Amino acid sequence: MPTRSPLPNWPTLNLERKLEGRVCGVDEAGCAPLAGPVVAAAVVLPRGAKPRLLRGLTDSKLLSAGERARFFDIIQRIADVGVGLASVEEIDRHNIFHADMLAMRRAVESLETAPDIALVDGRAAPSVACAAIPIVKGDRRSLSTAAASVIAKVVRDRLMHELAGRYPGYGWQSNVGYGTDAHYLGLLRKGPTEHHRRSFAPLTTLFAPDAPSLARFRFEPLAGTPDLRGLELLELRQDLHAVFDANGYHVGQVKNLRSRWTFQAVGYRDDREPVHGAGPCAGCHGERMEAPDPRLLQRLIGALFA
Repeated sequence: MPTRSPLPNWPTLNLERKLEGRVCGVDEAGCAPLAGPVVAAAVVLPRGAKPRLLRGLTDSKLLSAGERARFFDIIQRIADVGVGLASVEEIDRHNIFHADMLAMRRAVESLETAPDIALVDGRAAPSVACAAIPIVKGDRRSLSTAAASVIAKVVRDRLMHELAGRYPGYGWQSNVGYGTDAHYLGLLRKGPTEHHRRSFAPLTTLFAPDAPSLARFRFEPLAGTPDLRGLELLELRQDLHAVFDANGYHVGQVKNLRSRWTFQAVGYRDDREPVHGAGPCAGCHGERMEAPDPRLLQRLIGALFA
């Protein structure tokens, strides 16, 4: 059973000190993204008092990018650090849970000296050679687990930033593979790469063998008035629908923002790069709608050209 107790203000070494032997903290980054591997880290901090250099260290999601980078360098310098990855192929073959466990196991096995106990963030622990204890919100309770969360996050972010230069158009420099609007639009415009998780939605529906062809959609400048006689809304997420006119030109999105459906116009430059808030439907940008309904959208946009 995972350990659960009130959260301290900051992660401490209290859990590590209660245990006999060499203790490592284990955490992962990248379970939810649409692209890229899942990365795990295992960290064994020095025995003794909490290092002053790690004051302020906590769950990586609560730190700025600059703070994560600073702690990353410190942890690498003072601790035994192991990193493990599970590839996109392994995620698609085994599912994300088992790939996550695989990455954690590899992280523990890559430590310079084998640990006696692993404190694992979450409700489940991988099968490793040592004892493993799952801890709910472990990166907020255990300092070594918080350190592992920083290592895993920074390693994965840097990997996705490197891939962003090789695969432009998906927004990986900022979204590091997560399902942002820019990433979904990139998938529609350019299709999936070898680094996309084919077992994740919307890839399972948009690019399945029996899915309707996306070749009818056009991501390029539209000169003149959009053809509103057959507006099409393509659902990308429950809260996001891409909008195309009857000739397949992409003219915007309908998005649910704070429980309100809103139309967001999109135009394209001559180099076919999207410009948000532009295009022939820019006059409707930010307008609210009752629902993502083509008829409602037709009336909204049609008023621009009446």
